[in-house]
Amino acid sequence: MTGAAGFIGTHLTRELTDNGHEVVGVDIKIDALQHDLRRSENIWGLIGKHDPDVVVHLAARVGRLFGEDDIAETIADNSGMTATVANACGQIGVPLAYASTSEIYGDCGNTVAYEGMIPNLPHNAYGLSKRHGEEFCKLYAPDDLIIWRISMPFGPGLPAGRGRAAIVNMLYQADNRLPIPVHRGAERSWCWIGDSVRAMRLTLDHPGVYNIGRDDASVSMRRVAEIACDLTGAPYDLIEEVDAPARQTVVKRLATNKIRGFDWEPEVDLTEGMALTLEWVRDQEPVAV
Repeated sequence: MTGAAGFIGTHLTRELTDNGHEVVGVDIKIDALQHDLRRSENIWGLIGKHDPDVVVHLAARVGRLFGEDDIAETIADNSGMTATVANACGQIGVPLAYASTSEIYGDCGNTVAYEGMIPNLPHNAYGLSKRHGEEFCKLYAPDDLIIWRISMPFGPGLPAGRGRAAIVNMLYQADNRLPIPVHRGAERSWCWIGDSVRAMRLTLDHPGVYNIGRDDASVSMRRVAEIACDLTGAPYDLIEEVDAPARQTVVKRLATNKIRGFDWEPEVDLTEGMALTLEWVRDQEPVAV
């Protein structure tokens, strides 16, 4: 598993090992030299050494803001690295599971995005680079390919700060009585990280493209901020509605009937998940958000 030390990687590793899988974690945070997968010899060497049944590729530069900070690096980390991993998997003959994102659909407005639709052009470098990654996977490692289009996971392990998940930032801001900016009209269906990685595990032996997230819990970001205030005892007047920035998808609606076909159902609702996340946030060092 590449990106094994990241937010999703940490939770997915636990989900897989708890269900009888052996996971070999690969992450540049673990070994900056040998695990830099932008170098093709590294991925070839790792596959040759461990002989995996499947390569789960999570490693990426994640997020709209981080993607725009250095567009060339975003392309190298997402499109380029994924092409390198996919090429090695295809030539060696190892199936690939690629973690993509709902950002590849672009801005669909109120239209529900389903796996077989022709997506709009993503309107940020992150979404476009991940969509390029999907195409490289289809080009170089098409046999038994799995693509997960992950949408709005949240939970412990994702730190607060610039460019991070809005839920974590809102919990931190509310708990510290800081202003809570909310994008006007923004709407999401957040998915507890444990539910997200369980859907990934259930589909791991079934090639195809899957939306990973929820379609039954749409909520305004204003309401998310209010829940953060309720959990921390903060006043609602900390909430400041602002216009969404350029290249920000304001409304996300995803179809999830494919993962529900595996008897998957979400188990943790938004308020419960935010309360559990708040416990983790309170144990972290202060940050700038």
